[in-house]
Amino acid sequence: MKSAAIAVCVILLMTQCGSDNREVAPGVAKLVGTWQLVGPDSAYAVTLVLALDTAKPPKDVIHFIANGKSTINTYGGFLSAAVDGLMVFTDVNSTKIGGSPDATNVEQTYFTDLRAVVRYELQADNRLRLYYGGNSPGVLIYKKIG
Repeated sequence: MKSAAIAVCVILLMTQCGSDNREVAPGVAKLVGTWQLVGPDSAYAVTLVLALDTAKPPKDVIHFIANGKSTINTYGGFLSAAVDGLMVFTDVNSTKIGGSPDATNVEQTYFTDLRAVVRYELQADNRLRLYYGGNSPGVLIYKKIG
């Protein structure tokens, strides 16, 4: 019995050691790039730039560093995405430059929606849909520009 337990421990150790060369699933890898918000309609050029977070190797969930330009301010944060379409934004923060009341209102709504994202969908025409919950559920639609 004791040798069986030791054998199990050795097997577990061997399978947990070694290179950690995990690859990002192709569907999730397509999230990398620069996206421009196209919906809901906005008079502002809002962007979202996604890059792999190389400090956190991919496992079941892929981690990204997010940043971009909103109506007034630049912003940043982190997001995690899974192959099945689940997505979560965390630590969304921004610079604190003031702007017009309309631009400020649109920006605050955008940040609120980002913080409430729960799912993503990539479409064949280089469109990214981010579905959010919260008090007013909806979708943010982006087109890939880079």
